[in-house]
Amino acid sequence: MFDKMIFKAKIDTADIDTIVLKNYLEQCTEGDEIYYKSTAYANFDGCFIEIRGDTLKCKCSIHKLYSRGKSGKLDNSRPMTFSHAGWTINELLLRLCAKIENVIVTYYEIGVTMKMSMPADAYIRQVEEAAGRVLWNDANYPEFRQKTTEKSKYYRKVLKIYDKSFEAGEKGRNVGANILRIETVYKHQSMPLAELLDNASLNKIGRIFYKDWSEMQFIRELQPAKGVKLSQLDKAREIQRIGVTRYKERYKALFQAGRLTKKQWETIRVFANNWHKEKDKYIEEIGPLEAEFKEKLLAGFQSGSITPIKKRR
Repeated sequence: MFDKMIFKAKIDTADIDTIVLKNYLEQCTEGDEIYYKSTAYANFDGCFIEIRGDTLKCKCSIHKLYSRGKSGKLDNSRPMTFSHAGWTINELLLRLCAKIENVIVTYYEIGVTMKMSMPADAYIRQVEEAAGRVLWNDANYPEFRQKTTEKSKYYRKVLKIYDKSFEAGEKGRNVGANILRIETVYKHQSMPLAELLDNASLNKIGRIFYKDWSEMQFIRELQPAKGVKLSQLDKAREIQRIGVTRYKERYKALFQAGRLTKKQWETIRVFANNWHKEKDKYIEEIGPLEAEFKEKLLAGFQSGSITPIKKRR
């Protein structure tokens, strides 16, 4: 379902006074220009608005606005479907005196919150890739509290997994224990809102979201075939974790530093060079955390939290 969204809308200037009153905007000046923007009240209201001329810019969390309407609290830790999001967006447009055909979305997030059996950082610790891209520890958070794919300006799509219980606690809120959240962020967009909310578009977005996250790579334990030695299993598990290139570089450096004998280094080098054959002697075992994650992701997909439920005729 939709979370944070930023959009621009062309409005009728005759409606500006109404929008200002409804949304507690303040009048500002910049040279000869008069414009309007949200006050500090927006921190409680959850909707940041700016009007310049006949253009309105809005930044908000659709999920939090929905929760505010249901419980009075800005919260995105509880389930919400695309249907709920659509209703919330329509209510927001009425409040902004904006017509859907005049709205262009420049940024949006699709996210799902899951209540897990273990603390969220246990799952984050085990994930390595999503949608074929490496998940890095976010430097703005303690280790294993948030991982994202690369966030440079060249990427219009960013995947993020984080510990929602920790994040809320840092902001003085309590959303319960073991809450894991995954999000896909779409930046630098220029999509008509009407097109984005079209059922075919929502289904496509939902399918992509599910595919990306269902194929997320967890660290898996290798189980050996009969006859594999323990020393070989240790080598195989390390190669699985860090890859052949890094494995060889690590032990070559140890050899050059005199910490391995020539025979030990040669054994390691040969094993690594033959990994394309050796790996057939091992089976990747899906762990309980990966199994639980994918089960709950599928449940969200089927329930309409990730993709719209088709109406029966």
